Amino acid sequence: MKARRVSGFSLTELVVAMAVAMVLMAVSLPYFLRAYHSYQLSNAATQMADMVRLTRYEAIRLNKTVNCVIRPDTTDPTMTDALMTDVNGNPPNGVSSRMILLGPSGNLVNSASVAGAGGLPAAAALGATTPTAIPPAGGTVQFDARGAVKPSNVIVFYLNAPGSPDSGSRAVLLMPAGSIQIWSGDSAGNWLQMR
Repeated sequence: MKARRVSGFSLTELVVAMAVAMVLMAVSLPYFLRAYHSYQLSNAATQMADMVRLTRYEAIRLNKTVNCVIRPDTTDPTMTDALMTDVNGNPPNGVSSRMILLGPSGNLVNSASVAGAGGLPAAAALGATTPTAIPPAGGTVQFDARGAVKPSNVIVFYLNAPGSPDSGSRAVLLMPAGSIQIWSGDSAGNWLQMR
């Protein structure tokens, strides 16, 4: 009888391939995590911008003043709620469920803790205008019936993720006429407009 040769991998070849795969995973994991945390922070900024934009649209649709209220969550003060109310503090008709919740992956911070916060007005070409920052303790942004900010000033929301300082910061700029810009800042304080 002829002996048949069986093809396959030897144990040594499998161990070497596994070792190479483990080294590649160990090298790429920090880059993947940094990209993931940066994505989460950008997503939190986009959610904040969307909530402000939706509040503006509701003010225009209802043809009356509508507020976007930002406040610490009642059950967990490390989280932030953003919701719409009328001037009396009641949710507008049909939008009572419109609320976002920001948390550790991207939350409001004081401008003093943001690297290069003083350079954002120059990067955004605001001239001598100093934006009003909404602190983590909360605040209210009010839109009139035509969708303009009341009182007429530039408002900024600074966000970062305390658990991942490499992600930098994000800033949501709300212009007096209601347009919104999202900016990304690195840990050195350089700002770049995302959209």
